[in-house]
This record gives sequence, C-alpha cells and structure tokens, in this order.
Amino acid sequence: MTERSGDSPQIPAHLQGALGGPADSAGVPWGGRELHSNPFAGDTGEADAALLGALRAVADQPLDPQRHQGVLAALRGARLYAPILPTVLEQSVDEHGLMHDNSSEMAMVRLTSGDGREATPAFTDIPSLTAWHDQARPVPIEAERLGAAAVEEGAQLVVVDPGTPHAFLLRRPALWAFLQGHPWLPAWADAEVAAALQAATQDFDWITGVGMGPGTEAVHAGGTEVRIRIRTAATPTEQQSARLQEALAASEALVDRVDSLALAFTQG
Repeated sequence: MTERSGDSPQIPAHLQGALGGPADSAGVPWGGRELHSNPFAGDTGEADAALLGALRAVADQPLDPQRHQGVLAALRGARLYAPILPTVLEQSVDEHGLMHDNSSEMAMVRLTSGDGREATPAFTDIPSLTAWHDQARPVPIEAERLGAAAVEEGAQLVVVDPGTPHAFLLRRPALWAFLQGHPWLPAWADAEVAAALQAATQDFDWITGVGMGPGTEAVHAGGTEVRIRIRTAATPTEQQSARLQEALAASEALVDRVDSLALAFTQG
C-alpha cells in the first residue's frame, strides 16, 4: 500500500494572493509592481544557523519526533534559495537544420520522488545549491512562499538541501501544517493517527494486533513515512487484504495525517 492523499486544504490568503497571476520565481505578481528595496539586500548566501542546526539535529536522530518539529519551527520566516533554470518556450529550425531557442523563461526546478510525486528542492545556502546543480541560479525566497509556490505548481513535497548529509523531506501533511500555521507531529508519533488506525481495523476479526512506526530509519530524508504492522492468526486472503486497504483509505484522519504508508503482515 502506498501514498494516500486527501483533498488539498486552502493556501492561506496572504500567500495565495501573492501567487495569483503572472509572477516571478518568488511568487510576486508582475502586474502593478512598484520597485522597493530588496528584503534580502546584504544577504551573505550563508545558511541560517538555527535552521542548519535543526536539520543536522534530525539527521543525527531521525526517529526523534521533536527534532522533526524543530525543523518546521526553524523554517518559519527563514530565507531559502530556490534553484531556477531556463525553460524553453519556443524553438525554430534555420535553413541549415540547426535548432534555435526563440524564447525561454526561468522556472523553479521540480523533481520526481520515488513514488512518482513531484517535489520542489530548496537550499539553505548558495554553496549547497551550486554543488547540487552548477547551472542553477539561486533565488532567495521566504520558506512560506516557496512552499506555497510548490503547492500551486502541483508538488506535494519539498526537500531541503538535497544531496547533503542533512537533507530533509517536508512531506505533504507537514507542508500543509507549515503553510497554515498549525501544530504538527510526524504521523508515526501522532496519537490521533494511532487511534484512527485502531478504529479502522477493529472490525476485522482475523487481525490479532496492530502497530505502527517509521517507514524507514531515514524517514526524515525519504521512503515511506509510516509502516503499519498487522499481526494475524493466518495469512490473509487477497479479499481480506483488499478490504483492509479500503478501510484505511476511508479513514479521514489517516488520509489527512499520513503522507505514505506500507503494510507488513506477521503471524502470531
């Protein structure tokens, strides 16, 4: 069983308005724009010390849910760098058969995760970005605006500092909680998720026990978020397994709070 995702909540109005219509890579509309001082003037291109410390802390102990919360807290109001690359809009072929780019625009880089969803990369400093892609242009942007832009472009994930030892995957529930200013816990440490799991499985008499935990030891950086362990008296039939997956998919709390899950059956 893989990713389950519910209806997308609304982006907060102050971010939604800033992203509507033709806009630059930071999500600011061009129409009616007035020139103002650069909010990032004097930026040294270095990582925010608190954010970098939070990322390193969770990389050191990825199964500590409070360290995951620490990353979201450090991201609030933080400056990130979005990698921007030119995208060809129009091409033509000359009389010699050579291809020419007639027009292009700068666009945020988008990645594809292992389960096929789109992810937006972001970096805490310029050296990490250029080491990851030496042709990308680093554009400073507030973490909240980058997250909102990622959502509006169809990405459910944001990965911070990919290619580094402290890379951090901001999954769908965490991203929405961050944008809406709501409290958040990793699903594998959330008591409400555990209660919803018990409720969804209580009517299956062939299940003798249920437990859950992180999907991988490196859950902060990738892979399935939650692994659900189902203990049974005998190997479930295909029909039983299908009915269980339907029950899990029908749980609003599980759909909203769990980014992705895998089922593991054991007998005993």
